[in-house]
Amino acid sequence: MKRALFLLLLATLIHADFLIERVDVTVSDIGTDGSAKVRENIKFVMFGDYSNSVYDSGISKNDLSYWSSSTALKDVKLHINAAEVDIRDLRIRPQPRTKCNPIQGICHGEIILDYMAHPSYNNQTMEPEPRTGIFTVSKYKPRTRRYTINPAALAFTTTSDGNVILDEDVYLTINLPSDAVTLDINPQPTDSDIRLPAHVGSLSWTDIVLVKFSLIFDVEDSIDKEVSDFFTGIFRGAGDAFSSPQGYALAGLVAVLIASFIYITVAKRRGEE
Repeated sequence: MKRALFLLLLATLIHADFLIERVDVTVSDIGTDGSAKVRENIKFVMFGDYSNSVYDSGISKNDLSYWSSSTALKDVKLHINAAEVDIRDLRIRPQPRTKCNPIQGICHGEIILDYMAHPSYNNQTMEPEPRTGIFTVSKYKPRTRRYTINPAALAFTTTSDGNVILDEDVYLTINLPSDAVTLDINPQPTDSDIRLPAHVGSLSWTDIVLVKFSLIFDVEDSIDKEVSDFFTGIFRGAGDAFSSPQGYALAGLVAVLIASFIYITVAKRRGEE
């Protein structure tokens, strides 16, 4: 009997006990192809010396699987679906323990995840694959791009119908481009009532089920940018042409045309004298 009690006490002492405090997932710096920067701040409380030891052992580990298995917390993970999004430049930065109470054996920990979320690209066309990335982008007008969120890109807890569940300690924030015009939001962001269309800087949801989640906004380029992109495209196309196997022949043809133009112009002026 004493041996059983001892083993039970030992198991309690060496069991790592963690509790989620808050999760913040922030999407920002949305690009013209729908790519975006994502930062995840995952904060939790740890109980007991063994939990603190487990945390300290991983402070230099850039391995998300270590933290997921060691804490046994469902929200210690990427909240963007790697099956739908091309995750690049992932950085995992565990922070030093804070707000420790030696009497209660409690400390607070945090893991910061930084990465870029891109759409998947077709190797032949070099265009984004449909329904990949956090946002799908379409050329709505000559100078206007329309962004539509891809709910399948989110990897939060979901209902049986596939709707995203945000617990009361989980926050999703999307920072829109400064010149974005928001056309559709469903459901409305937490604690806000936005009349559409509208210029909105940031949208945030928590403690909600995102039923039929929708976010659509437009970004219109200035005329200056359109002109700049036009000439950039011309110069890029010319560079690609001259660097191709037929580049020397093309350069020779251009030289002949320029020389002919100069010769004709000079001859015409002499004839007029």
